[in-house]
Amino acid sequence: MWIELLTKRYPGMRAWLSQRLTGLAMALYSVLAVGRFFYLAPSDYQAWVEFFQPLWWRVLTMLFWLALTLHAWLGIRDVFKDYVPNATLRSVLLKGLVILLWLYLAWAAYLLFA
Repeated sequence: MWIELLTKRYPGMRAWLSQRLTGLAMALYSVLAVGRFFYLAPSDYQAWVEFFQPLWWRVLTMLFWLALTLHAWLGIRDVFKDYVPNATLRSVLLKGLVILLWLYLAWAAYLLFA
């Protein structure tokens, strides 16, 4: 039954499920981040550098940004589909959104791994 819902017969189900799974991933990361923040309590620049020093934490943070990017893409794409009736304008807005999201993702990767 679940596999049938994810076929081309029901095209919105994949987007719906993807958005729910990325939301869940971001919620789990947020709980972990708040717990880690209260445990380590970084108070100055050096403490923040140490907060993001472990590779496992940087990888988890990058996965959070990937989930956030996909979540934002799916949500804003649907808003544009619903509220921008002009196809040309919608296409331009979606292309601008893609460029912006890729830039944000590249910036996050640079900050985490450079």
